[in-house]
Amino acid sequence: MTERTFKVKMSERCFRFKPDALPSHAPPKPGVYEFVTFDAAGTPKVLFVGLAQSVYQSLSDHLSNKAEPTAEKLFAAAKDVYFDYVADADIDSLDDLKDIAGSLIGKHKPQFNSGPVPSSGKYGAVTVQEVD
Repeated sequence: MTERTFKVKMSERCFRFKPDALPSHAPPKPGVYEFVTFDAAGTPKVLFVGLAQSVYQSLSDHLSNKAEPTAEKLFAAAKDVYFDYVADADIDSLDDLKDIAGSLIGKHKPQFNSGPVPSSGKYGAVTVQEVD
């Protein structure tokens, strides 16, 4: 199997996870998103990496406690929760988003990700390189 490095561009910044931020900042397209918090020094900690048919709808489902981790669980783990998403990536198909999500889960080891790591099964190893 081949190795693949995906070049990804994250959203221009992390957005506070709250209802009024979703319509203007969460895209309605398929994608990979993260819930993030920051320590006192400003170092990010990824709490969850998600894969979605619609980033907007998935974030809305978390916020309304219809998807795990629920907003209640996220805010119990961190007072301030933000979301970020892959704004652009050099993918060949939407199936590649599984590999990006799986690579980010492997890199950050988020506390709320459990179970099988997403993968398209097309590559032996996947890395994600963030670009500006």
